Amino acid sequence: MNLSKILGKCKTSFDTENFSDRSIEGVAINSKKIMKNFIFAAIQGNAINGEKFIPEVLRFKSIVIIIQSDSKLRLDFNRYNLITIIRTDEIRKLVSEISSIFYPNKIKEKIAVTGTNGKTSIVDYTRQIWDLKEINNGCLGTLGVFNKKKKILNLQLTTPDPVTLNRILNKLYSSGCRKMILEASSIGLEQNRLFPLKFEKIAFTNLTNDHLDYHKSFKKYKLAKSLLFTKYSKKSTIAVVNTDTKYSSFFQTLCKKKKLKVLDFGKKAIFLKIDSIKKVKDSFYVNISLKNQKSKIIFHCVSIYEIYNRICSLILVFGEKLSFRDFDLLKSITNPPGRLENIYKKKDIKVFVDYAHTPDALKNVLSSLRKTCKGNLILVFGCGGERDKEKRIMMTREALAFSDNIIITDDNPRNEDPNKIIDDMMKGLKRSFLQKIKKIRNRENAIKYSIKILKKYDVLLIAGKGHENYQIIRNKKNFFSDKLTALKFLGTKDVMES
Repeated sequence: MNLSKILGKCKTSFDTENFSDRSIEGVAINSKKIMKNFIFAAIQGNAINGEKFIPEVLRFKSIVIIIQSDSKLRLDFNRYNLITIIRTDEIRKLVSEISSIFYPNKIKEKIAVTGTNGKTSIVDYTRQIWDLKEINNGCLGTLGVFNKKKKILNLQLTTPDPVTLNRILNKLYSSGCRKMILEASSIGLEQNRLFPLKFEKIAFTNLTNDHLDYHKSFKKYKLAKSLLFTKYSKKSTIAVVNTDTKYSSFFQTLCKKKKLKVLDFGKKAIFLKIDSIKKVKDSFYVNISLKNQKSKIIFHCVSIYEIYNRICSLILVFGEKLSFRDFDLLKSITNPPGRLENIYKKKDIKVFVDYAHTPDALKNVLSSLRKTCKGNLILVFGCGGERDKEKRIMMTREALAFSDNIIITDDNPRNEDPNKIIDDMMKGLKRSFLQKIKKIRNRENAIKYSIKILKKYDVLLIAGKGHENYQIIRNKKNFFSDKLTALKFLGTKDVMES
């Protein structure tokens, strides 16, 4: 596709220098992926300015470079006569738009899910339901990219950069994909990674503290999440909202202003009302009102939040046509890897791994396990380095509220001092609380110790990493799996289904 044709379709404002039309061969924001006749967007990130890599890409001689309008970069076009410069005030927005034009798709139904917790599970449940209905679908998020019942790609980010995203959507469409669903992170939304997509359905799960290291305040974090409703919806978009969460009214008000149809769910909902939830052994009996009809549905799961996530997925799949018979599909779906995943259930002992890395997520998982635990509830967890420091002590307080034994350990310390992270996690705790806590920095040793102290009827939760198979120490990713490590010390390779 010619550069003039691509730029002619862009609505984001820009200016060009030394314009020279040519056939564009690709788009990239990573200088290492640049080739001749590519468009390179030199994005100013939090840590690195993409302009730093411009000298590196100039060797290709015939390329297009996008920079900020106020950039001080000046090229000698007598020397670089085939280099075109594009200046814009909205570089992220422009490269997203260009990517969507260069890598087009016509997938009929696109769905996006946002919220602090539950996105990954809802996306994966939705994928599984579509698979059961033999619908060619795709899903993108923390677990990677899936198509035709298989994982086809790992992702570095929950919501990938716009070039990666649009290349994936283009590939999915080429494979016959009819429906797709993705996780919309607050950072991804704020950075215009999804622009200019408009979704047929959008969903809100819940909102609690997370990513404040990036957003700086909860208000800004909430506003970033709200962009899915204000910026990425259209007149026909259907919004699916969990009413039983603190900020649901905020998102419902947005829907009202945008005149979006809302299909809500929860105890306060109109579309799908949860009348009651009763725990019966290893299941929940849930009385539901839907379209002036009532029914009792049995959910085979460990926690109440799993019920909400599964209901949300059903609404996303069936919309207003949802009926009680559709709930039968839930009998055939399983929890995503690392989401309250029961990896061991022998000798009256249960071991779970879970991705919970926010105070609310940890509270939800621990409170659910507490209700079924007949012995001690043992927890292994840590907090990530170079991330929101405010939530560290909050995580520990939630751990103390539900756990009998706590082993605090490393969890992706990155370039931060691991001892300082643990100090933050224990700051200001009373001596009586400290007696419940043991510090074992080495994560493998922490898991080994937690298994060593397991007794009959105990439950062990290893939290924070879930499906992740690495530990980030300084700038290096080291292979590490909570699941495989636990199974090694449990003396089994068998994996239980939750």
